[in-house]
Amino acid sequence: MQLVERHIIAKHDPRFAVIDAAAFAAKNLYNATNYLMRQEYISHGERVISYEDLYHAAKTLPAYQGIPAKVAQQVIKLVQKTGKRSLPPAPPGSMILRSFKDAQACRAT
Repeated sequence: MQLVERHIIAKHDPRFAVIDAAAFAAKNLYNATNYLMRQEYISHGERVISYEDLYHAAKTLPAYQGIPAKVAQQVIKLVQKTGKRSLPPAPPGSMILRSFKDAQACRAT
């Protein structure tokens, strides 16, 4: 079991606007870096862009500059980590096909 703490901040709370803007900027950064990662994958096949390359491409984005650097770097790490898992496998044309034994020859008669 994991203990968690929940804070509910209503729209009329003075902190709501700041938190909403930070969440919006983090969402925009996530979407922008996810787009960069997918475009790199599409243009170069199996290659998944590294964290360093993704960071250097994203640090000039307005969404990166709109949130603290620690938060932005964690968002980029999350995109890179999930991108490795969520990108589809290589296209069939680039796969190395293994040779299989002839099924008819292997059957016992």
